[in-house]
Amino acid sequence: MQMISAAPPVSFSARLAVARSAVVATLLVVAGASLAWLFVATPIIGGLLAAGQMSTAQAVVDILAWVVAIVVPAGLLLIGVTRIAETVEAAVALKPRALTPALRAALGPDQLAATDLRLPGGRRVHELVVGPFGIVVLGEVPPAAISRAMGSRWEIRDERGRWIPVEGPTDRATRDAERVRGWLGSDDRDFVVRVYAAVISDDRRVARTPTCAVVSSDDLAAWLGGLPPQRGLSVERRERLAELVRSAAGRPTTR
Repeated sequence: MQMISAAPPVSFSARLAVARSAVVATLLVVAGASLAWLFVATPIIGGLLAAGQMSTAQAVVDILAWVVAIVVPAGLLLIGVTRIAETVEAAVALKPRALTPALRAALGPDQLAATDLRLPGGRRVHELVVGPFGIVVLGEVPPAAISRAMGSRWEIRDERGRWIPVEGPTDRATRDAERVRGWLGSDDRDFVVRVYAAVISDDRRVARTPTCAVVSSDDLAAWLGGLPPQRGLSVERRERLAELVRSAAGRPTTR
């Protein structure tokens, strides 16, 4: 199996944002734990509390002292732990999720996989496979930790914790397949390459549609191997497709 490009490297700014978030989370937890120890293990609170009968003002001071001693450390710890969880989710989301590199040994030499392609117009295609069957555009599913499905509507949580509407995985794969068809049609009008759309996921939130298949990661190799060869898609035409994919990847081929 030939590979064209790989999942793009994570940008320095994304790594920096995760590192900054981790530092802030650590500082919050340390500050909360330090204040809790300071209030419990030292006589600071005891020195603020009045002995014997208290006036109204003294009672207010005592209440405020206890509020500060309880609420401030607990609040810092809660915010810090929440920030740590968000940082872990963001770090997991940075990991490349391309599937085809793991299938080198499973797929035959007449199939070619490419990741992170940029089509004319700037649209990126996450992943596709070229073979005797034509082309399969593989869609991706956002990590479950930072995404949610509400019927046909999908949302993803940004670094500030806000839920932002995004295109559903099957809808995006279908649109990417249509763009690939248009891109190929502008190059060779005498032959129409068959283009499939599929989302590779074990996530039960993703349901197949009439225009997009949903295949588990374990079944991907068998599913690709079961697609019928396209008549007329000769070796020469497949090599022409490979050249087009290489030009969209902008990277040399590796084997």
